[in-house]
Amino acid sequence: MTLLSDDEDRRLARLRDLLVLDSEPEPVFDTLARMASQACGVPVALLSLIDAERQWFKANVGLPGVNETPRDVAFCDHAIRSDDVFEVHDATVDPRFAGNPLVTGAPDIRFYAGAPLVLAGGERVGTLCVIDRQRRSLSPAQRHQLQQLARVAVEALEMRRALIDKSLAVRSRHEQALADSERRHRAMLDAQSELVSQAASDGRLLYVNPAYARHFGRSVDAILGSNLFDYVEPSDREAVRERVAWVLSTGESLTGENRMTTGSGDERWFAWTNTLQQGADGQPLLHSVGRDVSARKRAEQALRASQAFLERTGRAAGVGGWELDLGSGRLVWSDQTRRLHDVGPEFQPTLDNAITFYPPQVRPRIEQAVQAGMAHGTPWDLELPLVTARGRALWVRAVGEVEFEDGRPARLVGAVQDITERVHAAHELQRQSAILRSVAEATPALVSVVDAALRYRFVNGAFERWHGLDRDQVLGRTAQEVLAGADVERSMPWARRALAGEAVHFERDHPERPGAPHLAVDYIPLRLDDGSTDGFVGIAHDITQHRHEQLRLRALSQSDPLTGLLNRAGFEQQLDNLLDDHTGEPLALLYVDLDRFKPVNDTHGHAVGDALLRTFARRLVRLVRPSDAVARLGGDEFAVLLPGMRDAAQAERVARQVVDAALRPFVLPDHPGLPPLQVGASVGGAVGMAVRSGWPALLARADRMLYRAKAEGRGRFAVDAGDQLGA
Repeated sequence: MTLLSDDEDRRLARLRDLLVLDSEPEPVFDTLARMASQACGVPVALLSLIDAERQWFKANVGLPGVNETPRDVAFCDHAIRSDDVFEVHDATVDPRFAGNPLVTGAPDIRFYAGAPLVLAGGERVGTLCVIDRQRRSLSPAQRHQLQQLARVAVEALEMRRALIDKSLAVRSRHEQALADSERRHRAMLDAQSELVSQAASDGRLLYVNPAYARHFGRSVDAILGSNLFDYVEPSDREAVRERVAWVLSTGESLTGENRMTTGSGDERWFAWTNTLQQGADGQPLLHSVGRDVSARKRAEQALRASQAFLERTGRAAGVGGWELDLGSGRLVWSDQTRRLHDVGPEFQPTLDNAITFYPPQVRPRIEQAVQAGMAHGTPWDLELPLVTARGRALWVRAVGEVEFEDGRPARLVGAVQDITERVHAAHELQRQSAILRSVAEATPALVSVVDAALRYRFVNGAFERWHGLDRDQVLGRTAQEVLAGADVERSMPWARRALAGEAVHFERDHPERPGAPHLAVDYIPLRLDDGSTDGFVGIAHDITQHRHEQLRLRALSQSDPLTGLLNRAGFEQQLDNLLDDHTGEPLALLYVDLDRFKPVNDTHGHAVGDALLRTFARRLVRLVRPSDAVARLGGDEFAVLLPGMRDAAQAERVARQVVDAALRPFVLPDHPGLPPLQVGASVGGAVGMAVRSGWPALLARADRMLYRAKAEGRGRFAVDAGDQLGA
């Protein structure tokens, strides 16, 4: 789906209006990304903003050194097209992403989930997303928490922009006042509002204008001859001395900001422009022009304080934040906290009315937690019932901590999160568990639940009957203690893959049992809330009859009725089996095309041609090993698969034998009186490795070699060695 042009233009304009693209990292956004990573149990989390041609990362956890990627490969470009969480469980099987370079190469994305960042006007400017290098799924609670963190990120972005506007407005008003003053008094330096001074190299003031003198509560005559460093705030003096020395030694102008003490004792910030002048005697003089920037500094401090508040809220929980100043008693709720309590912006929270949202029987728990925090600095994490202003009954997670200053409690900060769905889900899970146990007992399949230590936690009646054991003999014991050693060892590789988080399916013959039953087995991982694997469920179905019928049909569908060799379908199945069972091993592939076969058919008829093909097929089979595969792909085209063949010399030896076998005259006993027939063969081959990603290239190389052999005169062979082990 493509975003409409007008919508995209509005979205991009709104994104750029945030003034956040290409800005420096900020702790509040880094903390939100880190919390998303922890909440979802994944190594990578990003706060991604979707620009016209790129996605840029404001916060990055788990992908060091990566600041942006092209938009046309960005998963987040899909995520911003909906208000819901966009989730890709396994990118390698998703047709939208299977060929994506972020999937086929670094960072090897398998799992992706992104919650859109939706501004107040509905514009989706980016996502808060999480990434893993293995397949997974988010639980409903994790999806909900990711959405909540995304909303906090939006609040932080919009608050950041509002504070920038406030800072710029303050600065703009101040600069306009200075400009108006300059126009009114530009001819009279002494009357201008900026501070102007001229000082000797040792800091002694030789000239100041009235504005300078007024700021420091003295007359112009009284201030002349004093030292400019006397008015600089003591902790800034060394930096100012270095700045002055630089201007006097290099002759270059230099700007800077520092604090100065006015005549009333107030500390104010001034921005100075310092330049070098020459005195009448050739001595260097410092010319300084300054303006009061205290208002801007206060706005910047307010912005930092707001960011610090958001960071503390995120550190405590990340959903609805609150802060209680113990000195003033002022309680601040974030917008999300107000929404959770069903109160509007006019509601003024206090310590007294906030506690009334909790039922009386749980209030002592809150009071005890706060007292412990103030006495010992212990944070709290409680799950409590809550009734909103509209009477909604919720379950919430209330977390908080005490911040100290000079060893004394200064404020309480924390967060509150709606966990009603999770609590109800836990109750529902208990009910469903009872239902599932009943279903498991009724099913004819063997069902077992195994923990991470491979100890049985549940088995059904079919499992007991198959193994001839009561469940009391099984539960709490490991598979090695319960089952025969050989059977355990055969299943162990699949069990390890399931414990690693992979859902696996395999089939197992049991020739030692009556009727040689055949089982289809599935191992389904069990996951904890943090995404880690806590064992797996094993389900085994008896598919003996289905297996026998499958083998019969496969034999019919994968054999060439003329030669008895594999047909094309059988050859492709042989390739698939090889890639499953011998991944990473060397192999060679030969394509064979008979030369001058068409004249045989045209001259002697198809019966003679068929007899020649059968004779050539027998010659091919005698040339190769029992482990090799020979197939007739169609007409006079054949293929030979040579597992374990690691170099071109071996493949060329077999190819030469095939060419020689085709050149020998064909005497057909079923056609007496027919003179020996002469044909030939061209052979193209390639050497490589049994890996799925490289297999199409190996087929293409063998095909190119066949065309080269035919182009060189037929009756020839050509083998592409590649890199000898898997080009």
